Amino acid sequence: MRTEDLIDALARGVEPAERPRWRRRLAITIAAGLVVAALLVAIGLGVRPDIGVAGMPVMMKAMFSAFAAAILLPLVVQLMKPGRPLGWRIIAVLLFGGVCALATIVALMGELPERRWEAWLGGGVPWCVVFIPILAAPCAALLTWFMRAFTPTRLTLTGSAIGAISGGVGAMAYAMYCPVDSVAFVTTWYAVAIAVCAVLGAFIGSKILRW
Repeated sequence: MRTEDLIDALARGVEPAERPRWRRRLAITIAAGLVVAALLVAIGLGVRPDIGVAGMPVMMKAMFSAFAAAILLPLVVQLMKPGRPLGWRIIAVLLFGGVCALATIVALMGELPERRWEAWLGGGVPWCVVFIPILAAPCAALLTWFMRAFTPTRLTLTGSAIGAISGGVGAMAYAMYCPVDSVAFVTTWYAVAIAVCAVLGAFIGSKILRW
């Protein structure tokens, strides 16, 4: 038998390898975390009663939170396998934090001096720092389960990235309840809440993700 005939015989009936479906699984995982968080808000906190007329501020807060999660998504993808360079993904996260700080300063400068404190704190305790990490927990659990199927080696950083993305998802859901629409409030305390989720994720994820 000629070599060409042997190759043809071996290749006959062989189907192309199935393309990895991790992208779809990742999208479903994050979407499921968002649905659970939204249900927790609807059942536990309740949707703000004026959401019909306050649609734009609610959308603004949700978009800010979604953008925060989207900024961190490429970092999580790189951390799925060992040895991948992080490069601009870390820089993008740091730039996002700097933009939040700058946006807070600009927003407060645009407020009347007597209203700046209220605009920054929302007239009381920024409860989003407490509620957003709670709402982020389902997404964090699902993402951790998803990541265990891969081989991340930088476990603390991976856990932190998972926590931050989950914080963004939790903040998206919390926007349906949050009664404060100040830009300075959102760019400060939503960002702080997401950072808290990142710290918790770094601590917890480094233990759960160990393989």
